[in-house]
Amino acid sequence: MKRTIKAMLSLLFVLMLSACGFLDGILQSDVSIPADTLNYISTVVVNSNVKVETETYRPVIGGEIPGPYRGTGSAVIIKKEGKKYYIMTNYHVVHLTDNYSHRYTVEDIYSNTARATVVFTDKDYDLAILEFQSDQEFDPLPLARKNPKVGAMVFSIGNPLGRNNIITAGKVLSYSRIKNDQFQTDYDVIIHDAVIRSGSSGSMLINDNYEIVGLNTWGIGDKVIRDYVNGGAMPVEKIRECLQKNNIKLD
Repeated sequence: MKRTIKAMLSLLFVLMLSACGFLDGILQSDVSIPADTLNYISTVVVNSNVKVETETYRPVIGGEIPGPYRGTGSAVIIKKEGKKYYIMTNYHVVHLTDNYSHRYTVEDIYSNTARATVVFTDKDYDLAILEFQSDQEFDPLPLARKNPKVGAMVFSIGNPLGRNNIITAGKVLSYSRIKNDQFQTDYDVIIHDAVIRSGSSGSMLINDNYEIVGLNTWGIGDKVIRDYVNGGAMPVEKIRECLQKNNIKLD
């Protein structure tokens, strides 16, 4: 019988596995995670996680003036062409202001850094794709075909607060539209408790088949543990809609 890790309601656990960590996962009482799933996510899937650092500047004759805005987010590798990799993240991770130029640095799981270039953005969908080059080997993650069902197990992998390769586990709690003083959606987003934090924007939400089912975009509600909150993710069917509308093919 497969060895499993069972989590009781509100049980907090920290598992430091290889180059990443399961941080204070809050799981429902009926969640059962096979140990080989944890091992595969922490040793293979996590390789597709990338940190994105955005800085602003203003070109001037003979040089440039640093801008006042900087940000850090997460991204997931979705396509490979030779040594060129394509990553997906949120638009708001790569666009901080209209008044300055932007520069992007990506950091992989091995702490290698490279310059990245934006190849696609869609403000309305809050989606962006960048490219970078690397001699390292990374496996792109596939997009799922369907949105996850309520109650399905999901994992967030990202870089909250600049910490690299943090993994949290939880469930899809519901689907709901988001509306507050800062933003609103015209579609139902995935509400889940694979908790996230500032810096998680653009991070992958995957299922137990290691497919991307959403892109973490919003923090929802009050903090759940420490400064972590439930996540709001753009569903994969919405991601596919955006890519199809813009004639972007990943296959």
